[in-house]
Amino acid sequence: MAVGLGRVLDDAYHYVRHPSPSGLDPVDAVVVGPGGTWALTLSHERGRFRKRNGHWYRWNGSTESWIPWDATPITATRLAGHRLELFLERAGQPSAVEACLIAQDGTDVTWEPDQRPGVHMQADLTRLGRRMVRDEVLTDGQVDRIVALLDPRQPLPRLAPSTPQG
Repeated sequence: MAVGLGRVLDDAYHYVRHPSPSGLDPVDAVVVGPGGTWALTLSHERGRFRKRNGHWYRWNGSTESWIPWDATPITATRLAGHRLELFLERAGQPSAVEACLIAQDGTDVTWEPDQRPGVHMQADLTRLGRRMVRDEVLTDGQVDRIVALLDPRQPLPRLAPSTPQG
């Protein structure tokens, strides 16, 4: 995942694998940069999925019909993004987080226009990377502080030296 995103993102973006600051359930990865904070979750399910009338369905090839599906990966992705938002908000940082489910190749997910799933779903990492850099919403200082919260082992660059008068 990091290699695929690295082809599109520049050095202003930080990829933090399995961040687990205190009080936060581990996430597969978080990308932080000028384009915002993105919580990434890998999906291990393949197939065709559809959201219709408020319910999720999975295509069953043996019966050639749509059957009800629990949508646990989508719910987990949405909750991971929400928990990260709460964590950043408590830390006094910009708390907008884009939750994204990284689908397996060959996975097809569709929904009715009024049935948005509440997460980004993408199998093409190049397209996802382009989406990440589309808008600049964080300053360099905000990026550094968020990365320091997510991965305390990282050095803290760009900190102004203290002076005797403040």
